[in-house]
Amino acid sequence: MSTEPPKSTPPPRNPVLVALGIPRLRLPGRNMSIFLGTVLGISGMIYYDRKNRRLNRQKWKDRVSYLAKEPLQVNEMPRKVKVFVAPPPGDHIDVTIAHFTQYVKPILTAAAIDWEMVEATRQGEIRYHVAEQIRKQRRGGEDSRDELMKAVTDGLKYNSEGGVICMGRGAYKEYLHGLNEGWLGPLEPPMPSQTEGSVEVRGLLESGDDVTQTATEASKAADAGLVTPQSPPAETKAAEETETGEKKDKKPPVPKPYISQADYESAPMPAELAQITSFEPIVYMPHPHILGFLNTPTRTYRFFTKRELADRCGRLTASVALSQSRPFVPRIDLAQGVEEEAEWPRKWKETALEKGSEWMQDFVVDDRIAERLRVYQLGPSEDGSSRTTEAAMEE
Repeated sequence: MSTEPPKSTPPPRNPVLVALGIPRLRLPGRNMSIFLGTVLGISGMIYYDRKNRRLNRQKWKDRVSYLAKEPLQVNEMPRKVKVFVAPPPGDHIDVTIAHFTQYVKPILTAAAIDWEMVEATRQGEIRYHVAEQIRKQRRGGEDSRDELMKAVTDGLKYNSEGGVICMGRGAYKEYLHGLNEGWLGPLEPPMPSQTEGSVEVRGLLESGDDVTQTATEASKAADAGLVTPQSPPAETKAAEETETGEKKDKKPPVPKPYISQADYESAPMPAELAQITSFEPIVYMPHPHILGFLNTPTRTYRFFTKRELADRCGRLTASVALSQSRPFVPRIDLAQGVEEEAEWPRKWKETALEKGSEWMQDFVVDDRIAERLRVYQLGPSEDGSSRTTEAAMEE
């Protein structure tokens, strides 16, 4: 006697579907359902985020677009802002430029505002650039323009307000340190300290570092028959590089600050600074950037919520376009972007502390500089849902 259960017969099909040759439709199995659900869910989140990102960007473009329709005189130049760009720790500068292009540039373009980008690939370049421009202004250097250029440019009217956008915490710190150095520091670089009875002998090590020996140590090594390896003369080195064809383009090191942070308070106030009532307004543009495999959950969340970053950057860029600013408050504004420092790679920060990195130094702004600073920020009337920075920081 057979114990097999009777086979269930399939229900009858529609004769029309059978005549058309359409096969029987079946629901996907469990594994296929999980796969399709995951793919559709991820695709839906990406679509939703990109759609709202475009809407947020368009919202702020529409808010400032009327500025591009305002007529200019034939001799009037459009307003220009400066954008300082530096690479995030552990990554390349292309990441920061792409961030500017995606979140900041569209709003500036919609408002017909010109910009000048200052790119820095090494720490200290922004600080030195800002300080050197201020020192040139204090020196009152000679005009290098020819007669034709003077006749053309002197008749133009420039917007004196300008503005400064700092992409990320590192560029923000360097810019403010450059202001302090340029206005409170000396006009000429300080003389290097020399110790009497000590002669520096430069040696070339395998690691490429320099070593310093006193005259006594050098004489002892010579008596013992030990020759300290020295770098070849510049002409010989250039000839060798020409022969081998392996010449490398090495940039000169970034000059050290002309004044230390500890000397800000005791530095005398220059006469040029006393004549200035306010500097160009500045704004810190957030640039969250986190690396590392263990930070994958955070990176994944930020990938699906870029619409929030687009709205935040759009609001700050709109404040630049609309020229709405408030006084600089050290307690609040020195803490702008401090969350970025917590996300910098741990090994990078350890190495930076050992080498005395400028980005890891204390953030100090002298009171004489702070009272002349302004920070771009939209007022509550521009966006009812936005809160002031001070209220957000206090919470």
